[in-house]
Amino acid sequence: MTLTRHCSVCDDDRVFEQPPCDDGHGADCPDLMCSVCGMAIVIGDAPEVPVVVRSQAA
Repeated sequence: MTLTRHCSVCDDDRVFEQPPCDDGHGADCPDLMCSVCGMAIVIGDAPEVPVVVRSQAA
């Protein structure tokens, strides 16, 4: 599937395509990628990133 969307990196309307989907969505994958610069539009949950909290010794 291809769609025309505004690409914020190219600062113009560009064709966006579905990249290969590792999540098993197939043709229903909501992620899109600019066919010119590769900027991605990712929809859905972002992977969890561990949060490191450090205290400062007084």
